[in-house]
Formats: sequence, C-alpha cells, structure tokens
Amino acid sequence: MQSYNHLPSQLKNHYFIGRHGFSLANNAGLICSNPDIAIPTTGGPHGQGWGLHERGKEQVKEKAGLLAQHLFADNKKPEIVIFCSPFVRTHQTAQIIRGVLNETVPVAEPIPNIALRERFYGEYDMTSDENYKLCWKDDATGPDHGEHSDKGVESPSSVCERTTRFIVDEIESKMEGKVVILVAHGDVCQIMQTGFMHTDAWRHREMEHVDTADWRDMELVNNKA
Repeated sequence: MQSYNHLPSQLKNHYFIGRHGFSLANNAGLICSNPDIAIPTTGGPHGQGWGLHERGKEQVKEKAGLLAQHLFADNKKPEIVIFCSPFVRTHQTAQIIRGVLNETVPVAEPIPNIALRERFYGEYDMTSDENYKLCWKDDATGPDHGEHSDKGVESPSSVCERTTRFIVDEIESKMEGKVVILVAHGDVCQIMQTGFMHTDAWRHREMEHVDTADWRDMELVNNKA
C-alpha cells in the first residue's frame, strides 16, 4: 500500500462518496478551491458565498432520491452518517441529501470536516476551469505526477493522504457497521476512489467519473475491480 494511503484492505463501515451539485462556481466557469473564499457564506455572485446553483440543488435532490432507493432496497434501514467538506457547495449538498434520506430513516446533520475540502489549485484558483486540464495533464505525466507543481497545485498524493487519514482516524476508529456518506469535490472524489481501490493517486482520472451531484457505492466499485 502506498505510504500516503491509510485505508486498510478491510473496512468496518460501508462507504459512499458523493460530489456536490452544479455550483455557482461551475456556472461562472471558475476554479474555486481556496477555503478562505469557498467556506464563507458571504461573497460570490449573490453575496451568500460560492454555494450551489439552483440547477445544482435540483440535481442533488434527484440523485439523493436514487441513493435512497439504493440504500433502502428490501426495506433496509441502515444507520447513516454524513460527513462533508465545509465549502458552502458541499455543505449544502450534504444537507439536501440528509433531508431526502431523513424521510425514511433518522439522519443526523452532516458533519463538516476540513480534510474533505477541495483540492487546492494554487495559482489557478479563481481562474478559468479550463485550467483543470493543465493540472490533470501534470498529474498524468511522469516521473513526478503532480508532486512538485510550479503553480502551487496540491498533489494527488496529498489529497489521498488527508482524506484517507481522516477516514481511518475519525471514522474507522470510532464507529462500525454504519453507512458513511462522504460529500466532497470532483478531484477529491476521484482521488478517494484510488484510495479505496489501492491504486496510485495520480491515476484518479482513470477512475469512473463521478459527475456533479452523483454518488458512488465503494463496495460495488471494489467488487467490480
């Protein structure tokens, strides 16, 4: 196992990863990865932070309904815990998911944790989202695979390290038998998948893509591998 991936081969809980819905930053064509900009509920195009676009809220409701069907098939009623990035768009997404699932089983308020924050894109922050492609190209190119970005972009291994350490230290060590939903961001979801599948973090673009507002059952992903 890579030194930056802390996940054991056997997990005590059943994990789902979810990506936030279409956001105001998506609508503006901007990369919004700085916590100082993306966490506050001020600023942004409407003065209420860089949260979800109305289109994104509807996306999340629709996808959360499909998640509910999946989770509650055969009258199952698992105990569900939701963790999320503290960015406005992910916190809003997690709250919508919670509201939909709460119609069937009691689900506590989502728990924000900074370890699930967006990958930081350095000098590309608040620039065109076309610059994601430059970061992904750097990730895919050896021998460094995005480890020493001259633009200050956070490396895939750094994202994998902080997210998998959080899962082990704050979830696996404290609970068992739960359905755990981790609501995060595009690259973070892709990179977490590499952690669950125990492959190199830089290969995240080779993983099945998690679209906006979509979710992924990591047990099913591993069973396909």
